[in-house]
Amino acid sequence: MNEGNIFQPQNTPKSTPEKRKRKLNIPALVLLVLSMILLTGCILLAVRCKNLSKQTSVQAVEEEKEVLEEDGEKVILDTLKSRLSSGGTVMTFLQDYYPDNIVYVDDGHYIFADKISSLAKNNFENGTFQKDSNNEITYSENGTVITHKGIDVSQFQGNVDYAKVKAAGVEYAIIRLGFRGYGSGTINDDPNFTANMEGALQNDIQTGVYFFTQAITKEKAVEEADYVIDKIKPYRVTYPIVLDVEEIVGDTYRQQNLTKDQLTDVIIAFCERVKEKGYTPMIYGNLKCFIGKIDLTRLESYDKWFAYYGDKPYYPYEISMWQYTESGTIDGIEGKVDFNISFKKFGN
Repeated sequence: MNEGNIFQPQNTPKSTPEKRKRKLNIPALVLLVLSMILLTGCILLAVRCKNLSKQTSVQAVEEEKEVLEEDGEKVILDTLKSRLSSGGTVMTFLQDYYPDNIVYVDDGHYIFADKISSLAKNNFENGTFQKDSNNEITYSENGTVITHKGIDVSQFQGNVDYAKVKAAGVEYAIIRLGFRGYGSGTINDDPNFTANMEGALQNDIQTGVYFFTQAITKEKAVEEADYVIDKIKPYRVTYPIVLDVEEIVGDTYRQQNLTKDQLTDVIIAFCERVKEKGYTPMIYGNLKCFIGKIDLTRLESYDKWFAYYGDKPYYPYEISMWQYTESGTIDGIEGKVDFNISFKKFGN
């Protein structure tokens, strides 16, 4: 007996297995399509929401950045305004604001020089610079003054009363010996050299000398050194023999077209000649000279005399002497004189 067909009407066509399968999958297909449409819509919505969120986040960051930049600019401007109103300068502000650079002016432009890591640094942050009522500066470490008081003089100080200068506490004087003409190139004596040397030594003030160079070759530098050494033979010079490498302002001069290497060669030739003769060489210059005009990496072994007028030296490297003002006043000298402090004691 065929129990599977017992209720099957005779005129009803029998459905084949293929037809039954196709008929049963139509609702599933519709459901699948609807599900895919819904899923696609959800994905698109999620992406749109994500993009919107990202745009909102970026916009918020940009807005916050703009606010911070505006606040930062305002702080800078307010600080600058306050500093200038209190008697400060744009230069000192920039020097404080860019501690990783050495800032100076050259030909009307601000220069931001990188610090040279290989050069020996000073340790001034470990001590204290103090200025007294006469605007004289000393430097102390652990409460003890370690600097030595000095002046430098030339014909422009006139006749100096060294007894009074000694009584005022001056330990040494750096005396101009002479100079090479920046136009003519001839070597000249300072008219007051002999009087200054004799007056200082007679009053137990130690002496050093300086020479203003305009040598443009190593040979000319040696000529200058020999000239200086010959002139100081009659005297006991215990402080350094100094090469003054200042530039001439407001006029053309012999050394102005020398490259940094060429000027450094000149300095080395002078200093080495001085060392050969048993004296201590020293280089004098200001910030522009030391940072922009010469190669300090080749001059590390020589003492430096740094000219910078302020309450403390703006200079990261080692110096032996600091000229901190050109407007000092002292008993025994009429008018102004340069004041210096030495961070080391030369001679006896």
